[in-house]
Amino acid sequence: MRTSLYVHVPFCVVKCGYCDFNSYAIDDGEVHDRFLAALDAELELAAPPRRPYTVFVGGGTPTHLSEARFERLFEILRRHVDLDRAAEVTVECNPESLTKAKAAIARAAGVRRASVGAQSFDDARLRWLDRAHDAEGTRRAVTALRDAGFENVSLDLIFAVPGQSTTDWDVELDHALALAPEHLSCYSLTFERGTRLGRDLEDGRVTPADESVDAAMFSRTRERLAAAGFTAYEISNFAGRGGPSLHNDHYWLQGDYLGVGPGAATHLSGWRGTNLKVVERWADSIERGLLPTGEAEMLPLRRRLGEAMWLGLRRSAGVDLAALATRLAIDVQAELGELLRGLEAQGFLERDGAAVRLTGRGLLVADAITSQFLGR
Repeated sequence: MRTSLYVHVPFCVVKCGYCDFNSYAIDDGEVHDRFLAALDAELELAAPPRRPYTVFVGGGTPTHLSEARFERLFEILRRHVDLDRAAEVTVECNPESLTKAKAAIARAAGVRRASVGAQSFDDARLRWLDRAHDAEGTRRAVTALRDAGFENVSLDLIFAVPGQSTTDWDVELDHALALAPEHLSCYSLTFERGTRLGRDLEDGRVTPADESVDAAMFSRTRERLAAAGFTAYEISNFAGRGGPSLHNDHYWLQGDYLGVGPGAATHLSGWRGTNLKVVERWADSIERGLLPTGEAEMLPLRRRLGEAMWLGLRRSAGVDLAALATRLAIDVQAELGELLRGLEAQGFLERDGAAVRLTGRGLLVADAITSQFLGR
């Protein structure tokens, strides 16, 4: 079984209003140094495979570390895993903190794919989202990556921001495509509980985009990017010359992965654990010689089946039910046949041999469709 490695760097220059990831606006060098030392020790304790399938360094904002600490981060990783032989090594970058030197450090360390948190090319919209960069900063970041030798650059974008029109979104896509990325991730803005925007929504200070506008932008994205040569291999992800994100696709296929860093999750053959989230508590545990697991569970077989459908239906290829039945040693039709037939009759799912996937109609309400498999 192939195992991937996820490395969580929890620091950011600012906590964005929509973000519910485990991240902290901490710019204290002593905290960063303690994090790096604890990460080194956690990798020793966790013992990842020397040759992981893929490696993803995310956050937070890995590039928020100083150049010296950013270089040390990859020195630590290279002591524990062979980055050169992984099928894919990705680092997340934010434009305000990615320098030419950091791009060069990452590339020299064996990172071959960069994911840039652009989110928007409209400066007012970026401020509303609490982003710390402007549109020109994204262009500088991509230039820095190209100059360092990166040939696989992905951009993240957010649509359905309140007040944004479909014409505005077309302009955003124009700006993104002008940078010739190899991959694009385009997400509809969500108002997560516990975030600033989530609280603003609860208090009536903000109104989400109308569902019809959201749907129009979703459809327009697929239309525009298909015309530009991108393949929609997942609901929000589009592969160009760089191909799909192998690491994320591994998640969607319910593969095994080891997560290190505060709040990072691990999944190994149905066992799932999540690290302690607060940096100090995470580091305290490691410094006592203990793995920093905060929560853990062995997923029941039916839960694994439901999650496999929930994740797998996000992929354009859908779910191979025969392969899933073999992998989990479960009678998929006995467990899910009634639900599958009902969704198919409603026009939300379609079959292609042993595979089942969302139809065009199903894609527009994907979350509502796929979540039905989690309650079984």
